[in-house]
Amino acid sequence: MIIDKNTIKDEIFAIKNGDVVQGLRIGIPQIDEFYRLKLNGSMDIYAGHAGVGKTSFCLYLMTLFANKYDLKFVVWSSENTAGSVTQKIIEYKMGKPIDTATETEIEQAIDWTYEHFKIIKVEELCTYKDVLEQILGVHKALPMAAAFIDPYNSLAKPKDEIKTYGAHELDYMIASEMRLFAEKHKITLMVSMHGVTESSRKVHPVTHPMAGYPMPLSYSQVEGGVKWANRCSNFFVCHRYFQSNDKWNIMELHVLKVKEYISGGRPSPLESPIAVKMLPNNVGYEYGGINLMGEKKTQKTVLF
Repeated sequence: MIIDKNTIKDEIFAIKNGDVVQGLRIGIPQIDEFYRLKLNGSMDIYAGHAGVGKTSFCLYLMTLFANKYDLKFVVWSSENTAGSVTQKIIEYKMGKPIDTATETEIEQAIDWTYEHFKIIKVEELCTYKDVLEQILGVHKALPMAAAFIDPYNSLAKPKDEIKTYGAHELDYMIASEMRLFAEKHKITLMVSMHGVTESSRKVHPVTHPMAGYPMPLSYSQVEGGVKWANRCSNFFVCHRYFQSNDKWNIMELHVLKVKEYISGGRPSPLESPIAVKMLPNNVGYEYGGINLMGEKKTQKTVLF
């Protein structure tokens, strides 16, 4: 179908007049300069090594945006139980672990979570078609801002399609199908991905401050390779030196690709990614002493 002239005209003048819808901000300029949550059909990759906490961090970002903008999210996670996913969300919402919260606080957080999140219980091996169908069913019943697929690596590849296309071409097709799904149904897809085996062997050289530690993933080191960077709207890498004595609680967010700069965000500098500090008990993150959920960090008074 050839695009209508008036549609093109409207889009061009929207750019000229500064009317392009901006990606959602967290509210901290040093972060918002690089990272935005783009709605209405973006297909975003969140990659990271096993164990860095990318699932928890993505859940935190969703909780943050749900709290700030009253958004709704659907979560499909095959490597975490519905209970553990819910626990993380309510702890992020409360800003405290459940064992120190009151029953009233927990009840209120559960109610809030149920209103803003729909968590799909994964009981069997699923293909990408199964997952998209489940997401669409939820989205039609109650419009969602975004869907979290965690992780792509756990999805089964249809045997008939592997025979027809081969693994390489099938990954390309799946990436394209996901992007078209997001655009057609106006729902953002947040897709988490592990790195390939070889990526864990890539460590910082002896001249680097983190010599010997695994390096952050690159485009080509995710399962399926650089084709995902080619097809996605935005590409992010979550990285944490969790075996470090002094950096284990710092989550780095490397912004590798931003498809449309005009709606906000841009790739972060290679040498200085977004770095946020985990709050005690892993109930949130702060940047420069400011809680990302909008509350100032409380300072302890030193008596001795």
